[in-house]
Amino acid sequence: MYSIVDLEATGGKFNEESVIEIAIYRFDGISITDQFISLVNPEREIHPYVEKLTGISSKMLKTAPKFYEIAKRVLEITSDSVLVAHNAQFDYRILQLEFKRLGYDFSMKSICTVILSQELLQEQESFKLGRLARSLGIPIKDRHRASGDALATVELFKILLEKDIKQEIIRKSIIEFPGEKMDYIFRDVIENLKENTGVFYIYNENKQIIYIDFSEDIKSKLIKLFTSKKFIPKYVQNNFKTIKVHPTGNVHIAILKTLQEIDTLRPKINNNIDPKIFSKISKPNIIKETSDFILTFIGKNDSDKSFILFKKGFLEGYGYFDLYNNINSEKKISSRLVKVNESKRVKNYVYRIISEKRYKKLVNLIELYKFSDIE
Repeated sequence: MYSIVDLEATGGKFNEESVIEIAIYRFDGISITDQFISLVNPEREIHPYVEKLTGISSKMLKTAPKFYEIAKRVLEITSDSVLVAHNAQFDYRILQLEFKRLGYDFSMKSICTVILSQELLQEQESFKLGRLARSLGIPIKDRHRASGDALATVELFKILLEKDIKQEIIRKSIIEFPGEKMDYIFRDVIENLKENTGVFYIYNENKQIIYIDFSEDIKSKLIKLFTSKKFIPKYVQNNFKTIKVHPTGNVHIAILKTLQEIDTLRPKINNNIDPKIFSKISKPNIIKETSDFILTFIGKNDSDKSFILFKKGFLEGYGYFDLYNNINSEKKISSRLVKVNESKRVKNYVYRIISEKRYKKLVNLIELYKFSDIE
């Protein structure tokens, strides 16, 4: 049995939000057997963006029940079922937050239809509910309202159930929350790792890459990944088979490599890298003045260095070298270059590196090719 849920919330500071509308459809895999839909008085202001998006105003909620008045009904309709939601991490967190305020520890097995869609509908260009619905011919009567979005999720879930012919993918995607204990399999993996800076790749039992990420301290990052109760980490835990680590020596190369690998290898699921590091930034003057140059950084060990290459003002890629005479000609530097596509995120990130001078040296290619003893 499934409880297909959609919530609208006030917005605002993280973990200070409150529910303003809730829709739950109890679904047996074939049809809806029960439903609960209600506006909710959050007893706090609604963020203007949310009000504009949903059309729900504070005035509409004045006479609506408060969450504690509907809490029993929520527990009744969701009992002995698996919670299903599109971007379930959000809906689950908000429900936990509301029940925590009432002194109740809310816990359910859960499924995220975003993750399922990425597994079972890989040909789709977007996994946002609205675009998925349009692509699959699912009508949404009231977009960004709890009932309309929940009903669309019901129809999407029906399609996903049909697509999961062997009934294995949905079963493996059910997330449970047993606590912060770490499985012995993950503990063995972590004990054998060093505190490397670099990129790591996680594979499932079919040898498919399901997750790519980077860290300045991979061991610490994996401890968080393997103990987290959030949806994406739990999906990774449920499908984990092996891991491969690629040290890069510094976080800048790690980020460029991660972005390139995600675009090229297209893992099943990935966390969103903090968008702040890719926020738009103006082209630094140095690119206008010196269009062909390298930025140097620390390398993988004490004896080598890394570089990022710009030619004609555009990012070409990155590489490693021991001495400058390893890269003091176009042929030599090309032989060590790992090419990177200059996407918007990559461009903004390298602009930030230059603007904030987060490199060891900036060396003009004319000077680099002229001398072999630059140190």
